Amino acid sequence: MISQYTKLGLHTETEVFEYFMDNLKDTIRTYDFFVAWDKISENVSQIEVSLNILNYLIGKSDIETEFRNLIKGHPEIVPVLPILIAVRDNKIKIADTFKGDLEYSFSRKKQYSDSEIDEIIYFSRQCGLLKIIEDKNVKNLVDYCFGVEVGLDTNARKNRSGIEMEKLAEAYIQSICDRYGYAYIPQATALKIKSVFGKTVPTDKADRHFDFAINTFSKIYLIEVNYYSGGGSKLKSVAGEFKSLFELIKQDTDVGFIWITEGKGWETAKRSLEETFNSTDYVLNLKMIEDGLLEEIISKGL
Repeated sequence: MISQYTKLGLHTETEVFEYFMDNLKDTIRTYDFFVAWDKISENVSQIEVSLNILNYLIGKSDIETEFRNLIKGHPEIVPVLPILIAVRDNKIKIADTFKGDLEYSFSRKKQYSDSEIDEIIYFSRQCGLLKIIEDKNVKNLVDYCFGVEVGLDTNARKNRSGIEMEKLAEAYIQSICDRYGYAYIPQATALKIKSVFGKTVPTDKADRHFDFAINTFSKIYLIEVNYYSGGGSKLKSVAGEFKSLFELIKQDTDVGFIWITEGKGWETAKRSLEETFNSTDYVLNLKMIEDGLLEEIISKGL
């Protein structure tokens, strides 16, 4: 049904699937994938004053006494301490060899009792934080914290892959909608689609968020987008999930389902993906969108 297949020299379902597999991308990383500098700068700026107060402790010989006095005079420094050991929680549980299971609180307070300060100092000594400050291994806690934030931010890269894939897909979707005068909404729930487009769409679960919903005024297209750089057993279940979702959605002839997926991870789950590919109408990758397949499907109401 898609004329672009013929233009690409693809005449059978098998040829189309092999074209899909041959054109999976090694990466979708853009330059801002690696570190979210703006977010890091904002995080550090929010605690910069407290970090500068803590800088007073660097190189102090009687650091525990100085630390105690600093907490009494500037209790706002306490909630900052966990980030210095790369922890975002303000409560930290420890299995202490001698004292058993303990929980330390770094919640913001106007004043800390002597016993609470004792606990904060003990924790800071035992985890090594006071030693690196005492020994001048750190010259400036603002700069140090910036480095900690960079390290913590790398944990978000897995989520950023999905976000990058959605951004790439949305660029094409927005371009198509602008060209034809269609409307679309991102992160579309069935409730939101009903509210904005006035159409009830079938869904497999109440909290299902479709990455995009496009209204061509004659048909609603529900689009899911994802990216898998690595393999694993999860991919088999993902393929099965979208096969089942398509079978549910196709019961309404006024609603179409398009799955846009990418990544070399699919090479480890080729058989499961092919089964879903052959059982659903449209499974596309970014190269196929570049070829014009998404535009043809949506603009012709296929």
